[in-house]
Amino acid sequence: MNRTYIKDLTEGQCKIKGMVETIRDKKIMFLVIRDVTGSVQVTVEKDKCPDVYEQAKELTPHSFVTVEGQCVFSTYVRNGGKEIYPTALEIMSIADVLPIQADSGQDLRMDYRWIDLRDDKKTFLFKIQTAFEKYAVEFFNDNGFIEIHTPKITALSSEGGSEVFELKDYFGQKAYLTQSPQLYKQMSMMAGFDKTFEIGEYFRANPSFTNRHDTEFTGIDVEISFIESHHEVMDLEEKLLTYIVKGIKKQYNDEYKKYFGKDILDIDCKIPRITLYEAYDILKNQMGHEVPRALKGDLDPDGERLICRYVKEKYGSDFVFITDFPAKARAFYSMKYEDNPEITKTYDLLFRGIEITSGAQREHRYERLKQNIAEQGIDPAVMSEYLEFFRYGAPTHGGFGLGITRTLVKLFELPSVKDVTFLFRGPNRLKP
Repeated sequence: MNRTYIKDLTEGQCKIKGMVETIRDKKIMFLVIRDVTGSVQVTVEKDKCPDVYEQAKELTPHSFVTVEGQCVFSTYVRNGGKEIYPTALEIMSIADVLPIQADSGQDLRMDYRWIDLRDDKKTFLFKIQTAFEKYAVEFFNDNGFIEIHTPKITALSSEGGSEVFELKDYFGQKAYLTQSPQLYKQMSMMAGFDKTFEIGEYFRANPSFTNRHDTEFTGIDVEISFIESHHEVMDLEEKLLTYIVKGIKKQYNDEYKKYFGKDILDIDCKIPRITLYEAYDILKNQMGHEVPRALKGDLDPDGERLICRYVKEKYGSDFVFITDFPAKARAFYSMKYEDNPEITKTYDLLFRGIEITSGAQREHRYERLKQNIAEQGIDPAVMSEYLEFFRYGAPTHGGFGLGITRTLVKLFELPSVKDVTFLFRGPNRLKP
């Protein structure tokens, strides 16, 4: 007999495989068996099936089993009104006493992450992550994008050396784990690919211990050619996010509501666009907050939260684009305004209080790039290979990088990126 997933059970003979979630052993033994689709009660009656009953006495919570038997529907039973009366039980493995409980601290639960994830709600988070990436790829395919896979070991660093992990020895050469596919996705524009995307892993040697930072994360990177301003990049990202969220909502809203008590958000209006200096003015004059001088050129975490609150109250949007950052605060490859070279054609996308995206129109002119590199004090020799991309013709282009974990943590309104990361990596977390 073939296996049936629990959500697909119908009345009659069945065979399920899963984990023993709970055991109640009185005159009749009740097992709750869980698989990735749900849970079902298995009712073991000693007088009707003594062999199975004796086997079941060996079980402990989180043991793995195969159960064959008769599935019946009953309004008196939890877990979808289904229960199984077993005729055969196969024990795959017996679990030791668990080292963590539901109320254990996060650090201990992270030590035993594979056990921590044996939970329907936590499994659901990763179903949403799967759907997020599925709808992103669907959008890109429908809109003529080419998927690329850039190297994760590189001789270049995208920001000229900041926050990178250097490999101890790459066959006698200096090499790094990539912090972004930035330079290579720009190369794809020089190759004439026109529109490219990548979903991949990236690494940041950032010693932060906040609930929104990690040293390894998954991102969606996008680059497009023949643009006239960064607003075209924002238009694209707006369409992408609208498509993704609508797809997720259609597929999973009922399940989301079961776990979180509300509907998935809608993106049913244009995402507001506010320049950085307009944001400073709003924060100071309407929110009573002034960004510290040392952080001018960006928003501090309190500023990000407050400007999102302002936008939500005024425009009803959970998202806001903050645009036009000063050149001194942005990467050398950012395009400057011709009539105001102190300001760049760049943006951040904030979602419910945190930045989830950085994007820009890129500088495509070889001599301007050389000038930008010199102005930022970067050794031109370090960027010589990158500059080669632009010597033989380059289109206008721009793009963005979207952090999936940051987006999901705010979609679910959870406290930390650890909650939506399969195996988190941070300054003090290298295992399991």
